[in-house]
Amino acid sequence: MELRHLRYFVAMAETGSLMKASERLHVAQPALSVHLANLEAELGVTLVTRNRRGVELTEHGEFLYARALDMLRYHQDSISGLKARRSKPHGRVTVGLVSTLPPLLVPDLLRAVKAQLPDVTLYIVDASTSALYEWLTDGRIDMVVLFNLPEAPELEIIPVFSDHFYLCGKPGANTETHIEFDDLVDLPLALPSISTTWRQALEEAAERRGVTFAPVIETESSQTLRLLASLGECHAVLPGSGVYHDVQAGRLQARRVVNPDMAGMMSVARLASRPLTGAQTQVREILVEVARKVGRDMDLTVEPPPPLIRRTTPTLLFPIEGGKRWSGKES
Repeated sequence: MELRHLRYFVAMAETGSLMKASERLHVAQPALSVHLANLEAELGVTLVTRNRRGVELTEHGEFLYARALDMLRYHQDSISGLKARRSKPHGRVTVGLVSTLPPLLVPDLLRAVKAQLPDVTLYIVDASTSALYEWLTDGRIDMVVLFNLPEAPELEIIPVFSDHFYLCGKPGANTETHIEFDDLVDLPLALPSISTTWRQALEEAAERRGVTFAPVIETESSQTLRLLASLGECHAVLPGSGVYHDVQAGRLQARRVVNPDMAGMMSVARLASRPLTGAQTQVREILVEVARKVGRDMDLTVEPPPPLIRRTTPTLLFPIEGGKRWSGKES
């Protein structure tokens, strides 16, 4: 058994498909089938079962997958550590941020990277939750900052701050600082699309309480949500970090959602099976430090909130016909 066999197997396990693993690895699909058959023959166990949707891990496959991730991570950490000792970090590092975060994180992140890593170029991707998660799992982004991701073996997650849900609207005479969750349903709401973890958390809480949301508009764009709320066209439910500057500038009024207290963890995540270069490792360390400082400046803690809402995996906004790319696993 060679390390490349483990990489091939991990890619099959994470994509659930020989075809998608072939695209990720740039290895012909028939060759992957041969490697899988040889690996099963060498180990004397069946690692996957095949069906119309692709492949699923057996109990033996789950066992090997968990250990393969550890072995590959240890191997890559050793290589990265040695390379970092002999050369200055350089190259491009891609960081994915949902559109509420760049104003908070990018200025300090850029200053720190320029000062500490002058040969590194940052590439910031500003996109929706579902798009960022897809690009991360496809290996097109080095790391992302996302809300309330579940603990999963394919992800390496570092929590940075706990964030709360706020009802946002046009500044006015209302001086209340909180709003009951059940009172949200009586308001004209602009909500994130169901593909986002924020919306999934709201729907989960609503279902438990026997209430239903009927938003007047849904969108992946937090900029649109903030604009509509500031104009008084409707209200929006958004993370506190995403509206912090708008509230401070008087463009929005925000009331914290309570009963239940809706909160979740913002985290930096990367694909555990994908090797990190020295530059990527150091940029991630800086990103975590910058995000935690931003959290402290907003009086947000790095401690996880009570588990009032489940952690969910972002889903596709427009599912692929005949299947879906993510299973929507929960923890």
